[in-house]
Amino acid sequence: MNLPVEDEYHCNKRHLALVTVIFLLIIIPTPVWCLNVTYIVLSHQLSYPQFEIEQYLNKAADTIHYYTGLNTEINIRIILHPDSLSFNNHAFPSWSAAVYRKGEIHLRNPYLLLKKGIFKNILSHELFHAVVHQNGLFLPQWFEEGFAYFLFPTSIPKLNDKRYDADFFKLESLEFYNNSYIMVKKLMREKSQKEIRDFFLFCQEVGFYSALSQFSQVSAY
Repeated sequence: MNLPVEDEYHCNKRHLALVTVIFLLIIIPTPVWCLNVTYIVLSHQLSYPQFEIEQYLNKAADTIHYYTGLNTEINIRIILHPDSLSFNNHAFPSWSAAVYRKGEIHLRNPYLLLKKGIFKNILSHELFHAVVHQNGLFLPQWFEEGFAYFLFPTSIPKLNDKRYDADFFKLESLEFYNNSYIMVKKLMREKSQKEIRDFFLFCQEVGFYSALSQFSQVSAY
């Protein structure tokens, strides 16, 4: 029995809608990240920009996976410190804006970091450390820090003359970060996304220094 014209029209529209949905599911890639984030605020008076944090984390996870191929389906805790006193009480460097430690990203007051215009890359930088560690990937500190700065550029505090700065640990640390970034930038110069990703995947298989040896040989050609 033939359907009435009106029913055929609505039936065709439903079929078209179903086909469209299936088509979109096929052509639009599913996000490679699936972060499970827990927020811990160390002051009942501190609110936090959850929407911006989640937006930055998702974009950073996409970028990290794109360049490294590492699994970004990880669990992290975001610890939000209301002020410098709270941050420094955890024995973090006084000049640092954020620190990753054992599955936790500790952040200074997020509104202060937003005001300075560094919040996005600072958070993304620490997420890179979280992804590396939770993938069980062992990288030397100089490369891990250097690549984090390479992937998410942030301004490293300028070095002062050591003769006039009493905080020698700070100066040594900042010099290390600067040198690490320079070495990684030189190493990754003119490398394609595929070459960088293959390097990270090879690190997982044979270890960093074996992968680096092969990567350097390829660079020579």
